[in-house]
Amino acid sequence: MASQSQKRKHKTLTIKEKNEILDRLNRNESFSSLAREYGVGRSTIYDIKKNRDNIQKFVSTAECGRSKRQTLKTVKNPELEEALYMWFLRESNKRTPISGAILAMKARFFYKEITKKDHFVASKGWLERFKSRYGIRLTTVKGQKPVNDASCIEPFKLRFFQKVKDLDLCPSQVYNADESGLVWRIIPSNTFVLDNEKSVLGGAVSKERVTILTCANASGKHRLKMMVIGRSKNPRAFKNIDLPVHYYGHKTASMTKGLFKKWFDECFVLEVRKWLKDHNLPQKALLLIDNALNHPSEEELTTDDKCITAMFIPLNCTAQIRSMDQHTTQFVKQDYKKKLLLTAVSKDQPIKKTLRELNMKDLVFSLCESWNALPSSAIRSSLKNLWPQIDATPSTTIQSSVTSKVIEQVANATLISSEDLKIWYRGMDEESAFYQMSDEESINEVSTPINEDDDDEVIATTQVSAKDAINAFELGMQWAEENRASYNELLLLRRLRDKALLSFSQYK
Repeated sequence: MASQSQKRKHKTLTIKEKNEILDRLNRNESFSSLAREYGVGRSTIYDIKKNRDNIQKFVSTAECGRSKRQTLKTVKNPELEEALYMWFLRESNKRTPISGAILAMKARFFYKEITKKDHFVASKGWLERFKSRYGIRLTTVKGQKPVNDASCIEPFKLRFFQKVKDLDLCPSQVYNADESGLVWRIIPSNTFVLDNEKSVLGGAVSKERVTILTCANASGKHRLKMMVIGRSKNPRAFKNIDLPVHYYGHKTASMTKGLFKKWFDECFVLEVRKWLKDHNLPQKALLLIDNALNHPSEEELTTDDKCITAMFIPLNCTAQIRSMDQHTTQFVKQDYKKKLLLTAVSKDQPIKKTLRELNMKDLVFSLCESWNALPSSAIRSSLKNLWPQIDATPSTTIQSSVTSKVIEQVANATLISSEDLKIWYRGMDEESAFYQMSDEESINEVSTPINEDDDDEVIATTQVSAKDAINAFELGMQWAEENRASYNELLLLRRLRDKALLSFSQYK
């Protein structure tokens, strides 16, 4: 009788718990201790380890939180659900009130368009499961307050400073992240969105769209590697390249809850812990992010030891609390566009051909340069509305400027007006291009599988010899000296020249 009373009850672990167990196995925790803590047998822990690849693949691609999911079962109509979710994001971006009945009606529409059948019911049970899978809370969309609702600010500030006090954080332990869309290989034309246009060919724009995420601490002393999401899983141009960014592939180049969670666990937490250790600071940090539908919950963005966590900025007062998305992200995008224009006029060939020759390698390195060029003072000032004490520098406007001469050169070569180019350069809203896609374009997006490679043309070149490299670096150093380059830039050229000299001596 005693043995029967002590018999362990059957327990089914959630996907989140299984993923936690895999993380702890990676830290060499024992099977027995994990089995006792989670109330399962050792054989269950072994089965989880054996199924590691399937669990981690599911976690990385899941669109929603995994706190309640217990199985890896996939949905029957993934294209329908992806198209419906994209439509939901578009309408939410426009603050359109959405009820369950409207969502079900749109689901039936997409099912009929995709399958050419009309027997899908979109029952109440299906709708609840869809909302659960994608973390949709219709009440957060229906009847939202206008943007920049001042009533949210003071309660958030009180909560923020209480969190800072509870964790005993300094500005170097508070991080600020922002994501934004970027149309990276197109300049204005009749297929591009400008501020004064009412219609848009969203599908054309979305093919050249990436999502970028920048993150830095409030003191401006630590900026993390940028996150870039493109449409291809393994761009050809990345072959044998040590990337300066964290790159991920998604069929619509959009942020998802799964990708954000992956970035948080594998990039943010690791980079922050290393930086804090190197600077003799406690292993505690807070990440400030937008309360967006494609972000996991604060609970999911918390480490097991509760020392690194996230806090959502209220949806309707982001601009009044921080200025990162209006200033620092805008600087990065403007600086990238400046490089794009300079590249466009640098070659003796049609600009369209030059732009088509650019690839994802050019993009990520240019973005990295733009992110690193941002002054630390600008990063510090991005939270001055929330935390004025950390910004001791005078308020200045940061801007990456492009000359009128370059604008005129591009305008003359493309027959695009200079004014349209300036509007685009100053900050055309790339996100609006994506969110104004038609239903047909959404269906085409989700029906196209994610590219293992990309369609970029990687121009074949002969391998550069060490001797040619030496001559090139010598010429580069002469040009740099004549144009008063900094000593750091000259030292870099010398280091590369010396590396070529060593290679030449070894194979001579």
